Amino acid sequence: MKKMLLIALLAMGALFAQAQTKGTNTLGLGVSVSTSKMDGAGQTSDEQKNRVLSLGYGHFIKDNERIGINLSYGKFDNTLSGNYRNTVKSYGGTLTYQKYYPLFKKLYAFGGGRGGYNNSSDNYNNSTSGQGYKENLYNLGAYGGVTWFVSKRFAFEADLLSADIFYRKTKYNSSEANGTSNSRTTTNFNLSTTGAINNLGFKIYFLF
Repeated sequence: MKKMLLIALLAMGALFAQAQTKGTNTLGLGVSVSTSKMDGAGQTSDEQKNRVLSLGYGHFIKDNERIGINLSYGKFDNTLSGNYRNTVKSYGGTLTYQKYYPLFKKLYAFGGGRGGYNNSSDNYNNSTSGQGYKENLYNLGAYGGVTWFVSKRFAFEADLLSADIFYRKTKYNSSEANGTSNSRTTTNFNLSTTGAINNLGFKIYFLF
């Protein structure tokens, strides 16, 4: 009897020590829509609309090891008094790798790496001139956090620490009412590290 009880306890411990088994898939979807409007003196108004859509898919290639891809699209519109309009569009994707380590029952720590690309464009127009930019951003880094596997179908995850290398190339364009136009290109390279206090990323996963 004691031997069978010991085997049962070991089996339960093995289940708790395993986040997800090979072949499990994860799916995450995020939608954010917001609108704000402010009226001022002299019949002036400022209206802002922000829409962001994100989709993430992951696959456990081994027990407690997951690869994934995250895609995003966003659009921001800012209109001033009906004559000035600023529109920013962005889209991008990130490839990720995560390895999970058991902490307590269904709570796990994870660490991994990621590489991504994001493209954004800004067009600003008024009655006399227009200007804007196009930007390509590349990043490569490592990150970590915690995951709570609530059940066989849901998991909550928070990114707590990260270190990323960024390469950004931006091209600016402007045009005037007299027909003249100007353009310039800038590039920069930088390293960024963030922690739980100033950069907390939160996700909800569906598992199947």
